[in-house]
Amino acid sequence: MDKTKAYCILLLIAFAFSSCSNSLQYKQVNEDFSNVESTADKSHIDSILNQLPKYSEICGNMRHNKTKFDESLLMDVRSVDLYQNSKETALAMGMFVADLGYARYFERVQICTDILDATKVLAEKLAVESDVFSEYVPKIEENLNDEQVIFSLVDSILNADAVVPAENEKYGVSAMFISGFWLETSHLGLAQETEQNEENLTSVEKHFNVLHQINALLSQLSDTDIVESIKTDFKRIEDKGTSSATLSEDVEKVRSKFVKLI
Repeated sequence: MDKTKAYCILLLIAFAFSSCSNSLQYKQVNEDFSNVESTADKSHIDSILNQLPKYSEICGNMRHNKTKFDESLLMDVRSVDLYQNSKETALAMGMFVADLGYARYFERVQICTDILDATKVLAEKLAVESDVFSEYVPKIEENLNDEQVIFSLVDSILNADAVVPAENEKYGVSAMFISGFWLETSHLGLAQETEQNEENLTSVEKHFNVLHQINALLSQLSDTDIVESIKTDFKRIEDKGTSSATLSEDVEKVRSKFVKLI
C-alpha cells in the first residue's frame, strides 16, 4: 500500500469537503461549525497542528497502563446514529478511532471490524462520501477471516500524517477529533492502571505533553458550546497535573458528557 493509500479515514475528511460542497452532510457540518471562530491566523493554527504526534504515538503514551483487554471500556458501536451535531460527531469519531487502536493492540479482529464500520457511519456524517470508503475501508463480510487486512488498515489509520485544510470548520473538526482521541486514550489507559511505577508515570507525562498541544490548539478557537466546554475541561485537567489524585475521575466526568448511551 503506497503512502497515498495509507491515508486514513480522518485525513479523507479534509479532501472530501472540496468534492461534496453541495451535499446535505457538508451543509450540516458548515452550519454546526459556523459559530467556531479563529482567534489567530491560519498559519499559527497550522503550526500547532503540525506539532501534534501521530495517533499511534498517542496510543503508545498510555499503552503501558493497560494490563488486559476489557471490552466494557469501549464506546458502544450501536450508538453512532445518536450523534447528530457535527461537533459531537467529530469528537466521537476521535474516540472510536482510539478504541480501534486499543482493539488492534489486543488483536481483536471482530471488534476492529465493528469499530471500523461504526467509524464509517460517523465519517459519512462529516461529509465523507461513501465511494471514498469503498476504496479505503474493506467490506466487513470480505475480510472477517483475514486479520492481516484488518490490522493493516488500522495501522494505516493510526500512523497517518496530519493534513489540515484552510477553512474554519475543518480546523474545528480537527480540534474536536484530536480532543476525542486524547480523551478516549486517557480513559482506556487510566482505567487499568495498576501501579505508580516510573514507566507508567512517564507515559502519563508524555500524554500530558500532547494535552498541552491540544490546549494550545483549542485556545485559538472559540464558540459558545462544545469547543468552550472541552477547552475549559481540558485546561482544568492540565492545570491539576499528572499527579492529581482525581485524574481518572476528571477524565471520566468529561467523557460522560459526550458518550451517547443506548
